[in-house]
Amino acid sequence: MIQHEPYEEVSMYICNTPLVINILDNNTLAGKEAVVIAGSKWRRDDKQKRGLSTVHLLNLSGKVNEEILWLEIEEQVLEKHFLRI
Repeated sequence: MIQHEPYEEVSMYICNTPLVINILDNNTLAGKEAVVIAGSKWRRDDKQKRGLSTVHLLNLSGKVNEEILWLEIEEQVLEKHFLRI
């Protein structure tokens, strides 16, 4: 009989309303803003939190030149700008 590892639930989201964020460099503002574009896809991964906010999202676009690879946002921002898919 084959033993399977328990499945880990993955929460995936799509940005439904563009979101302007401030870029941080070593936890300080880098003076640069970026836009999370509508239609971009993200995966929630709370194991990689960096202590900035409560929700950690990883970008799933796979584009080499992607400016935003991950986000940390509050639950309210997640509910306002993202839909769970």
